[in-house]
Amino acid sequence: MSSSDLQVVVQDIPADPVKPAAAAKTGKLAGAAAASKQLLSTPKGKALAGLGLLCVLLPAIVVPAAVASQKNKQGRTQLANSNSRGINSQTGSDVDPNSFVGADGQLTTSNTTLKVPTRTLNKTKDAVAKKTFESETWTPYVKIANGQFDENCRPFYPTGFNAFELTTMAATGRKSDVDAVFKNAASMGMTSARTWAHSISEQFPFQTAPGKYDEQGLQALDYVIDSASRHGIRLILSFIDNWKYYNGVDQYVDWCGPGRTMARFEEKNGGDTDTTVRSVAQNEYETLRHALFFKEEACKALYKDHVDAITGRKNSINGLLYKNDPTILAWNLINEPRCETWMPANSWCPGAMSSWFKEMGDYVRSKDPNHLVSSGSEGFFGQGDANQGKNPQPWAAQTGQNFVDDNRHMDFAVAHAWPDNWEIPNEQQGGFLREWLASHLEAADPNEQQGGFLREWLASHLEAAESIGMPLLFEEFGKKLDSPDDTAAIRQLRDPVFGATYDAVQKAVEENKPLLGSLYWKWAVPGLPKGPYGVDLDDSTMGVIKTHANVMHRLVNAIPPRPGCVLPASPDKKLGAWFASAAPNAAKRGCVNAPEVSLAYYNLYGPDGTPTATAEELELSEVSMAYAKALYSGKVQVYPTRLDCCRAGGLGAYPQGCNV
Repeated sequence: MSSSDLQVVVQDIPADPVKPAAAAKTGKLAGAAAASKQLLSTPKGKALAGLGLLCVLLPAIVVPAAVASQKNKQGRTQLANSNSRGINSQTGSDVDPNSFVGADGQLTTSNTTLKVPTRTLNKTKDAVAKKTFESETWTPYVKIANGQFDENCRPFYPTGFNAFELTTMAATGRKSDVDAVFKNAASMGMTSARTWAHSISEQFPFQTAPGKYDEQGLQALDYVIDSASRHGIRLILSFIDNWKYYNGVDQYVDWCGPGRTMARFEEKNGGDTDTTVRSVAQNEYETLRHALFFKEEACKALYKDHVDAITGRKNSINGLLYKNDPTILAWNLINEPRCETWMPANSWCPGAMSSWFKEMGDYVRSKDPNHLVSSGSEGFFGQGDANQGKNPQPWAAQTGQNFVDDNRHMDFAVAHAWPDNWEIPNEQQGGFLREWLASHLEAADPNEQQGGFLREWLASHLEAAESIGMPLLFEEFGKKLDSPDDTAAIRQLRDPVFGATYDAVQKAVEENKPLLGSLYWKWAVPGLPKGPYGVDLDDSTMGVIKTHANVMHRLVNAIPPRPGCVLPASPDKKLGAWFASAAPNAAKRGCVNAPEVSLAYYNLYGPDGTPTATAEELELSEVSMAYAKALYSGKVQVYPTRLDCCRAGGLGAYPQGCNV
């Protein structure tokens, strides 16, 4: 839908609709902001005033005469103070602090608010300080901006799921089921998913021999990526798997390493590597051979060839090269790598794995500078690390991983948590209790803290991520059930784990800690085994997930893009501050752009903003100031583009999308 599809009423801009008190002028208006003011004074600078909102949101765009430089050291402000005027400045009514600015431009009472992260915007000082439009380069890709995920020039909190079977579904003629997964996820507010850019099945291998690819498997991946794009879901894609043989580490070593002297032990039904069913001699042989993947130059070259093939692939459906597709949030270099040191002959593994991460991370960026790169590791602490004692079991320090050293070479850090698989007793999994983060954020009395492995696991990774200045994504977590369809077990065992985990993530986000998102394991896709970790749509756990995803999505939409990114030329994708112009289920549903709200928001709450500044002092309209305060109070939502605002299905302003 193009911008021309939005039917609006055009009216002349009032000569001086707000009439701010005369503020001391500090010289000529500079840059794009001056151009904006000049534009609005010409006949072509007419304001779009349709749908009852734009006429009051865009009376004029003017820049501050004087930009305050005081640091924002104050707490969250109310929607308005006793001197603020109503959102419809023409009515002269005061703003009720218990009301929010409704989608139709009127004040509406509501008890639903968000705790918008305090001082989040301090992380973008250089970009914000200019307080002018179009002073910053916008990119459609998710980036890292000073320790946080950044999408459309504002914070982004990846929230969603893992579903490794999606390509299998697409390859077996079940494309509508792939669409249904993403559609349902988006309807609940999820924004991200993780799957494989490699196959794990002999039936649908991506790579049939070194450098030879099967189009059936790759076209299935094409469909998965295109479907995610159509539904507004970002994807994390892993290049290779540690556990499955087909297109995994062990098959690569069979292709690139020395010839076998012992026949391969084939796991039942192509399952994960299982050391408990192999002989001691077979385990030792396979462990030594597996480690060669991180050392042999021929194996490194084969991996790089695969990176070339995937990042340079042209999607057969939408024509985009993978490396140019904003749908992709990030690449995982490998899913849960192992280079085990329990055998003395593998003592070189930790250093080799860390070097491998750096080399391959640099290589991926050289081929695809647009997307983020992450390790895909569980996040075990290596031998000698100060946090080694926080590992689930002693064997974890012998996997070759070292969370801090490995992630120094990544764009963001990841951690996985499998307490059931790691044989952590249920009674010791108390770290998922709601108080788990108290010791890290609130300095609670240690004698009153609820202990448990998972509390310490997450807290230790928060601290480690902070020490290297990286955001942390809780990339895999789940709760195993022996009877996955037992509704009582789901409610009593899984729901509390998910709920407390999400509370921890939300708490970290609210306190500006680096834990900025989570992906649960796993979406139970229809027609395939649910397994002990799968979550069905009708499981009560899905209600817990939906509640969290909705909160995280609303937190993202409580912050407008930085002013420096606002107003690029593309009409339908114009970055700005887009608001719904009607109630969610109204007959006529549209979105309107009010970019001045971005200026108001960052002048008030940016790193050098002044929350107590008035419209007169900033030379901004009372309308924009009121909307900025409503955003900061978490009482109204803003979207970066019209496409985002009008997106149907749950991630936009209207469940059914725009129709005007």
